[in-house]
Amino acid sequence: MNKIVIGFIVIVVIMVAIPILLAWSGTHRRVRVERVNGVAELRMPRGHWTILGVLALIPGAAITGLAVAVEWAPGAQRGRWILAAFSAVVGLAAAGYLFGLEARGRLRFSETTIEKFGVFTRVTARWTDVVKLTFNPMSNWFFLTLATGQRIYVTEGTSGLGDFAELALRHLAKPVLQASPEAVEALEDAAGMKSP
Repeated sequence: MNKIVIGFIVIVVIMVAIPILLAWSGTHRRVRVERVNGVAELRMPRGHWTILGVLALIPGAAITGLAVAVEWAPGAQRGRWILAAFSAVVGLAAAGYLFGLEARGRLRFSETTIEKFGVFTRVTARWTDVVKLTFNPMSNWFFLTLATGQRIYVTEGTSGLGDFAELALRHLAKPVLQASPEAVEALEDAAGMKSP
């Protein structure tokens, strides 16, 4: 019975801690970032992807631990190690990807170019390569569709959103802006924001 109570308390603590930590991470968001050589570098606030990476580790570690700790039926011992290995690999892969985003994930915008750095990828384009601008009012993010079909997402939680909006309004082609008046309105709002 004590193990159930302890497990329940741990789950409650984790469920309360996650939104608190993500909210704390969000308090470090800056509307404007310092431009270096005319380049605005946008990132999620420091610690955001790390928190999510730790969160991804928890279920994998819990399932791996349970698979190893519980008593298995005779003849099913092989299942213990398969489940433990599978859970550990999935948890580590998901957490590793999120930790990689913490280290490498960023968007760079200049007067001429757009760059997206992912964990394993890098996309470089010019403002003139953008064929569509979309704004999702429910999630508060923009995405730019390039002529190649690739998309570059810019979320509201990203530090430097005001810089992105200002550059997008200045450099996106007029037909792209005219095709999405709701996105233009959201960009204008973001461009007018000031850092506290």
